[in-house]
Amino acid sequence: MSNSDANTAVKVLLVDDDEDDAIITQALLQQSSVPRFEIDWVRSYDAGLTRLKEHHHDISLLDYNLGSRTGIDFLRAAHSDCQHAPIIMLTGQGNESLVLEALESGAIDYIPKRNISSENLQRAICHGMEKIRLQTELAAHQRELERTNHELKQRTDEIQRFYHLLAHELKTPLTAASEFVNILLEGIPGSLNTEQSEYLQLIQGCCGHLNRNINDLYEITRLETGKLSLDLQSEPLPNLIAEVLRYLRPKSQAKGISLQTSLAPNLPNVMMDAQRIRQVLLNLVGNALKFTDPTGRILVEACEDPLCPGRVRIGIQDTGVGIPQDQLNGIFERLYQVEDDPSGMSPGLGLGLFICREIVKLHKGTMSVTSTVGKGSIFCFTLPCA
Repeated sequence: MSNSDANTAVKVLLVDDDEDDAIITQALLQQSSVPRFEIDWVRSYDAGLTRLKEHHHDISLLDYNLGSRTGIDFLRAAHSDCQHAPIIMLTGQGNESLVLEALESGAIDYIPKRNISSENLQRAICHGMEKIRLQTELAAHQRELERTNHELKQRTDEIQRFYHLLAHELKTPLTAASEFVNILLEGIPGSLNTEQSEYLQLIQGCCGHLNRNINDLYEITRLETGKLSLDLQSEPLPNLIAEVLRYLRPKSQAKGISLQTSLAPNLPNVMMDAQRIRQVLLNLVGNALKFTDPTGRILVEACEDPLCPGRVRIGIQDTGVGIPQDQLNGIFERLYQVEDDPSGMSPGLGLGLFICREIVKLHKGTMSVTSTVGKGSIFCFTLPCA
């Protein structure tokens, strides 16, 4: 009890049907000068509950024997009425099972009457009031935390709605602009000179970059709102890998990068949503092409995972610029950008790897990366066998 509370009387409700015991308890409390106690004594179970509900007391002392009822009945009734005032049980029937039952029913302390004294009564009351004060502060902090979490959830929902609206509103005009650029490049309205074609190809590349960013915003909205669902089927991986590499081979050839595969024979089918795993492979191999210098090499591997039976392990290994060790832990986080990127490439929104990891997690798989600056990186993920 603080010094500021020392002169304030502690209001004690005493519920005891034995007059002699009540007189002794009051006398023991009145021996204390700091704190002072104001005692309100009631003889019966019903009167005790009525006074307790008035919330006029700081703490209650409760006898175990209350006529046809017990202090345990009193504690349970008080708890059922959401009365959380601190109550100390007093009884001459001291045994461990009774102590445990009293504490489980809501008592904050327990004093056998054979051990009762002014000092231990005062100590139990002060400790009980301090415990309630701490519990009240904790409950207030918990309510504040819940309120803050609710506000954060609302703000997160608003951001997700904004992502979705932004992606939708930008995608329509961008698609139209890209289509008109294609029409011009095909020469439908008329022939173009070399310089005009170059400029339109630059515009087309910018449209493609914007479209990928918009798609990422749309995908992350679906992921974080739980609206991205999977159509899991038993599928062969080699076919999907060949399809992805066939699509990316013109880009690798244009950069002079060797694109190779190493697939284990008799590779089992995996349970996957082929469209989503195609998205993961396109992102990972596309990143490898982006960060690998001309004349470099990219190897796509697949085998049964030796460390985790029942899974297939897919790896994308490149000879690119690599990722610093101190940045590997954050590489899959949302909006993360590699610092001091030596490639000089447009960094995008930092959502691609995050989306890949979340898609793999939806497949009950894992994703990891190892890398050495100047030597390259290996991105790996696992999928369950069919």
